[in-house]
Amino acid sequence: MRFSLGLLEVFIVFRRVTLIFGIMAILASPAWAGKKDNKDNGIYRELDIFTRILGLVQEDYVENPDQKEMVYGAIRGMLSTLDPHSVFMPPDAYRELKVDTEGRFGGVGMEVTIKDNTLTVVTAIEGTPAQKAGVREGDRILKIDGVPTRELGLAEAVRRMRGARGTKVHLTLVRQGAREPMDVTLARDIIRIKSVRWEVPEDGIGYIRITSFQENTTEELQKAMEALDKKGKDPIKGLVLDLRNNHGGLLDEAVDVSDLFLDSGIIVTTASRNHEIDRRIANRSGAEPIYSIVLMVNGGSASAAEIVAGALQDNKRAVVLGTKSFGKGTVQTIFELGEGAALKLTVAKYYTPKGRSIQADGIHPDIVVEAQRPSPSGVKGEGQSRSSNVGGTGRPGPETAPKAQSDPEEDYQKSVALDYLMGRNVPKKKKR
Repeated sequence: MRFSLGLLEVFIVFRRVTLIFGIMAILASPAWAGKKDNKDNGIYRELDIFTRILGLVQEDYVENPDQKEMVYGAIRGMLSTLDPHSVFMPPDAYRELKVDTEGRFGGVGMEVTIKDNTLTVVTAIEGTPAQKAGVREGDRILKIDGVPTRELGLAEAVRRMRGARGTKVHLTLVRQGAREPMDVTLARDIIRIKSVRWEVPEDGIGYIRITSFQENTTEELQKAMEALDKKGKDPIKGLVLDLRNNHGGLLDEAVDVSDLFLDSGIIVTTASRNHEIDRRIANRSGAEPIYSIVLMVNGGSASAAEIVAGALQDNKRAVVLGTKSFGKGTVQTIFELGEGAALKLTVAKYYTPKGRSIQADGIHPDIVVEAQRPSPSGVKGEGQSRSSNVGGTGRPGPETAPKAQSDPEEDYQKSVALDYLMGRNVPKKKKR
């Protein structure tokens, strides 16, 4: 069993579910409905209306209807009344979904979701056609190859953007603050996502970027940590853990990554409508040594990335720096329906160790640092950032970030994070 909490990533429970509309007709019958409690009778009355309409269409519609398309359409309509992440996936869409966590697929390289009823970019993956063309987080996709996205579900929109290497897809985007839409033509490519990459920007200081939580991400992270220790002259005594634009991935990997840095405490809690609670607890006794950690997030950090950020923030193992994360805190289960189709259904929400729901609110950084260096003429001085304690860590951050000694072309947020570590201006994990 694997778990996933991304925008298109889900934890997968393989179950067989047979959709037989004859059963629906039986359930809708007065004889069956009479056996149910009064509070349940409403749904069976509605099913009776559905089966009557189905019969009328089959008998009296001007043309012979495609029964499979009618059933699929009815299912899509039912799920559209729920949240954007509960979707029906025909066989082709389900096949595409299953490759997401394998780290290799054909497409344009961006993660999308439905936000305010509009197809919205969560992040453009580094080095992909979307990122090279300037697609940004928050861009709203109005059309795909001329088809309005409001007519497409999330799974169908993703399917239309996927395709063979070298083929092209035409997108119509609108950017926040822009008056007019813009058109972008992207050539699809094979998207290979390397989950973990690392470097040693300063002796004794490590930098690790996790782009997504795929299979073997924890193993790759452990190898990166070993390489960091061997690379520098001194052992690692500070780490920048970069989860910016990390759209999420497998829950198990997010839990295991968190567990590497925690010796005890809750990592994440999930709760369903029926109040069933699943609580993941740190149990590796802190596999990684005691050193300072600055964890970076932004608006493209979602789902599993938010689990790691919330776990390390609430357990006071890391200072979170950057801008507010995306806020995707629901859990989906995949139910296989037979004949290659599947249902992705939202079944729970997840909560940080201190009980904060991330859904729609996201992780608030302890130290807010915008992506661009503030103007010297602005309210904040160059290289400064205001403190934020909305993250609920129980401790205030410094009033301002130290001046970032970096070239304007460099990553400003990263340079500020490095300055904090070099100044030892982050709390360290206490020895027991």
